[in-house]
Amino acid sequence: MAIVEAHASREKRDSFDRERLRIEPMLRRFLMPMIPDSARVLSIGCGMGSDVLALRDAGFDANGLDPSRLSFEILPDGAERYLRVGAVEDRPFADDKFDFAYSLDVIEHVGCMNFGTVVTGDTEAARIRFLSACIGLLAPGGELLLTTSNRLCPVDPGHGHRYHWLGRLLRGGRKPGISIPWSRKNFLVSYGDIRQLVEKAGGGGKFEVSCCPTADYPGISERKDLLSRLVTAVLRFLDLPFLRGSPFAPILIVKIRRQA
Repeated sequence: MAIVEAHASREKRDSFDRERLRIEPMLRRFLMPMIPDSARVLSIGCGMGSDVLALRDAGFDANGLDPSRLSFEILPDGAERYLRVGAVEDRPFADDKFDFAYSLDVIEHVGCMNFGTVVTGDTEAARIRFLSACIGLLAPGGELLLTTSNRLCPVDPGHGHRYHWLGRLLRGGRKPGISIPWSRKNFLVSYGDIRQLVEKAGGGGKFEVSCCPTADYPGISERKDLLSRLVTAVLRFLDLPFLRGSPFAPILIVKIRRQA
């Protein structure tokens, strides 16, 4: 039994290390420049917590929560102070407030069956509850950052789409997927969807919702081969204000600011 437990712990440690190697470049090029100085930060859906530890190592007051993937046996002593097990709706940080919160590629799975890609009759209500809990954690003037694939764009770089015959035939449900923007079975959200969800979730508070540039978010932006440079150039063009969140833009990054 001890050998089995040691093997399982080693596998978790290896997974944690791989996750940190994958996510640290994104934190440096994309997320860290967006975090205000001296901000108290919260990662909503932090996975194994590698992003939180990387931010703390960089000097940020970072915290995180995740309902299932945290393994404290592989985390530093005292990690329970800034990492909590639970969904944001469960309020694992009680009444604490944060200046900057982010949730990366999570909202499209909220309200779906087994937190996957199959919508249910409760999907919209679950997303309203999720966003209500997220913005409820913001201090006055605080910001919430959401990333996701854009429902309006027929190309989804992050997910396969198996709910229609074309996606199953051409891609077999693999990513990048072929999205059907108008399908009721489409699990993604658009910029307009998020604005409506925030309005319903806001509880009377005042929030500014805006679309952010996306080109620095995907890992392809750090690669130097010709194809990667071309894709990044296209994403930078699509970051023009009048194209952000449009049907041409495959990635959606939305900032929700609670007015002071």
